[in-house]
Amino acid sequence: MAEVISVKEARRERLGLIAADITAMIIFSTVLCMLIEIFIAGLTVFQSLQARAAAVPVNLVTGRPYGWFRDRLFVILRIDRSNRLMMIFGDTLAFVVFQVPLYVVVLLFAGATWSQITVSSLFMSLAFMVTGRPYGIFLDLCRNMAGKFLKSA
Repeated sequence: MAEVISVKEARRERLGLIAADITAMIIFSTVLCMLIEIFIAGLTVFQSLQARAAAVPVNLVTGRPYGWFRDRLFVILRIDRSNRLMMIFGDTLAFVVFQVPLYVVVLLFAGATWSQITVSSLFMSLAFMVTGRPYGIFLDLCRNMAGKFLKSA
């Protein structure tokens, strides 16, 4: 027999996804971007902190849309979540396509030069290719933790 989900349970599940997606985006992007901005692109620690501060509102606004985008992309591309190679492909594509344009905007607001933006964006594109799947794993972990927390609450 199919399980009936109440409106209250559906709302809690939706809020859990929102919280998990936003939390995952803030934590992951802060760590990754600061490492690249400081050690590769040559931003000062202060510039990187400014960029990360500017990114928090962006992450708050884009955390859930990214999760939604990733979920829809997986449906459109018929990504089989049990197929490791398909997950790598899907997470990599979703991360690069969604994140690079946002990253450029964040650096513009932080006062980075076009030269710094170009260098940083090129490295971030490569980093997003490499970290797309780890982020997908981290996102799924955050979602699972939020789901368990909400079930125990």
